[in-house]
Amino acid sequence: MQDKKCQNDNFKEAVCIHTDKVYDSCRDKDCLENIRVYLTGSAQCLVDRAINVKCTKAEIIWVFSDIESVPFNRGFYSVDLKYFFKITLAVFTGVGRPTEIEGLATFDKKVILFGSEGNAKVFRSKYKEDAFDSQLWKKTNMPNAVIEVNVTKRAV
Repeated sequence: MQDKKCQNDNFKEAVCIHTDKVYDSCRDKDCLENIRVYLTGSAQCLVDRAINVKCTKAEIIWVFSDIESVPFNRGFYSVDLKYFFKITLAVFTGVGRPTEIEGLATFDKKVILFGSEGNAKVFRSKYKEDAFDSQLWKKTNMPNAVIEVNVTKRAV
């Protein structure tokens, strides 16, 4: 037998529980070539005197993302990405071991994704152990961009 205190027969409004939804996604591989590497003044002087320069390592240190709605295309969003790379170069200036220098390189990418046509307000909570869950309010159901970077090595 059910407890009468727990029953609520006056409930008439449907409530949705919002989870991360995937409306659209993209997966892309880019082979980056001839990217400008920004060096310090002393490193640039060393490269200017070099007889050979070889890239020994490229490491992604940050990805900046920006999401904006696409004008006149309801539900579509532009995701602008700027990748930042730390580039390690071996600079050969003559006989002997090369000198290692580091520089910074960037790469820009833009993708258009479908996010949603809704204009709903989104309310959610964030779990905190042994405390009240903090209540968060998000203005719209604008999509959330997650960037995964898988680095593959290629022979130079």
